[in-house]
Amino acid sequence: MIKTRIVYLCMAVLLLLFVVIYAVLPNAGIETKNSEFSYEDMVFNSNKVTTVDIEIAKEDWTDMLENAADEELKQADITVNGKKIENVAIRTKGNLSLRSVVNSDSDRYSLKIDFDYYDDTQSLYGLKKLNLNNNYSDATLMREYISYEMMEQMGLPTPAHSYMYVTVNGEERGLFLGVEAVDETFLANNYGSNDGFLFKPDGTGSDLKYISDDIADYTGIGLKTNEGHMDQSKLVEMLNAINNGGDIKKYLDVDEMLRYFAVNTALVNLDSYQGNMKHNYYLYEQNGVFSIIPWDYNMSFGGFGVGGGGGRMGGENSQNPADAPTTLEEPVAQNNEQLNQAGGGRLQQPDGGLNRGMEMGMSSNLLAESAINFSVKTPVSGTTLEERPLLNALLTNEEYRAKYEGYLEELATTYLTEDYVQAITKNLALLITTYVEADPTKFSTTEQFLEAVEGENSLPEFAKQRSQSILKQLSGELVVEASTTSQGNMGVPTPNENGEMNSMPENFDPSQLPEDFDPSQSPPFNREGNGPREGQNGESMQRPDGSGGPISMPGENDGASNQATVIDKNTVFTAAACLVLLLLALLFVVKFKRRGR
Repeated sequence: MIKTRIVYLCMAVLLLLFVVIYAVLPNAGIETKNSEFSYEDMVFNSNKVTTVDIEIAKEDWTDMLENAADEELKQADITVNGKKIENVAIRTKGNLSLRSVVNSDSDRYSLKIDFDYYDDTQSLYGLKKLNLNNNYSDATLMREYISYEMMEQMGLPTPAHSYMYVTVNGEERGLFLGVEAVDETFLANNYGSNDGFLFKPDGTGSDLKYISDDIADYTGIGLKTNEGHMDQSKLVEMLNAINNGGDIKKYLDVDEMLRYFAVNTALVNLDSYQGNMKHNYYLYEQNGVFSIIPWDYNMSFGGFGVGGGGGRMGGENSQNPADAPTTLEEPVAQNNEQLNQAGGGRLQQPDGGLNRGMEMGMSSNLLAESAINFSVKTPVSGTTLEERPLLNALLTNEEYRAKYEGYLEELATTYLTEDYVQAITKNLALLITTYVEADPTKFSTTEQFLEAVEGENSLPEFAKQRSQSILKQLSGELVVEASTTSQGNMGVPTPNENGEMNSMPENFDPSQLPEDFDPSQSPPFNREGNGPREGQNGESMQRPDGSGGPISMPGENDGASNQATVIDKNTVFTAAACLVLLLLALLFVVKFKRRGR
């Protein structure tokens, strides 16, 4: 016969177990088994600056910097917000930006971290690869971030992204933009499966022209997954359809691609398929249907230049593009003269030392007429619409063109507006200005960064003028002839080895933003578009100078934890099972006592 005290003891044990699993465990900082894509909250936190601490052998780090163009992998240990992952691979990354920094006096390279290179079971909360982008040629430090935000708002699968402050062997490297790699993890998270074909076109075939039925002829198509089953891909059939009048709806996620090209056009992102480089995009084929994935936006907002170049100085005093330097190795004196003509002045570090950065064509050319009035009817630069068959196939269809123009109107009236973009830039200024000031390797001054927030040469002003131009072009009030002729020179901003950087104004105070700024009225920085993103689990980063408390977004309760709790399904099931057992035990006790035992 069961004694009453044994029953009560069992109940007490069950109750204690339930409390521990349901209430104590999630708040104890103990990682539960696996929330497959928890890196979105744990690593990419839009409300805080993530800390990334790199430990690498000194000789390996020196070799990597001295031979950055080789992009050779090195072994390192990486700690992200206190979470340490050992034995990971790291290398420099980039294309034009990498070569430009190599030819400068700066060693601020973008980095790629591969958590599972040496151990394919290893990840950071499910994240396998992380890019740390150096914001080359972007004095605003915001172009890529805002571009990805707008892609998300328009419903496109977009890499996770947030600001990260990086140290190497205890020494500060500065503020970078962390961006999720487009890989199998990204595909599984956004498409529910990664067993399709992921392409990163760059080279022969990246214009998506039909060459032949032999997939081997498309040497620049860049297959990244499922390489062993390439014969099952519908790529050639898709290319034949978009080039030769086939049923493109059979092979394309048409609506998604129309939204992608609308955002790209609105943001004047020409270091892309729509420019003469015909790259910086991914295609993902799933069940024979192709989707497009956005990538690399540090030269959006007209930063690449219209007509095939990038970063040229605008305004009535700008030089003829034909006179621009034709190689990155040409003397920088001409570039200094261009910068002075454009009103940018020489770049000088506060300590009077050599310029460690680049001339920011963006900061002086942001409101160039060619960018503000970039054609929405023929949205290509340095090429022709016919030379870009994917875009041409979409826009020559009246139904699809009408949808594309509808998305442009939505952008111009909802997202690419002065108020919307200003709310984003103010929020970001509050979040990262202290880090920008502390950044020892930054390419430009804090003052140039702050110019992006508001004023006559800011991102909100670009949004205001660009959205007005879009609406006028759509209504027919403004007719713009597309710039389809390539001007030969890439015009990428080149290193200025002899210039000086303007020092910060003495009365600058990053906390003194407009009194009427209400962060609660800012646009949502969320993946779903349903309100502010949740905070992140992990320690808050201290200010780089070591003073004050953790930096967080305005409106947060300083005394409360803003951590995201990550609980896997097993924990939920266990808690539910304990609750059921507890209820059954209670019923048992009630019946037991009624029988007088």
